[in-house]
Amino acid sequence: MGLLKILLKLSFLLMLGAVVAGAVFFVKRPKDDTPISFEEWPSVPRNPEA
Repeated sequence: MGLLKILLKLSFLLMLGAVVAGAVFFVKRPKDDTPISFEEWPSVPRNPEA
């Protein structure tokens, strides 16, 4: 029973750490204010080897 409690606490702490890390990553990501156009293809150079 003691081992099960330790494993549950460890998994809870890991989940909590993952939530905190995800929140920090979400907040720190750069804001891209350029609008996304679905009417135009992006300018991608052609691959001559294709």
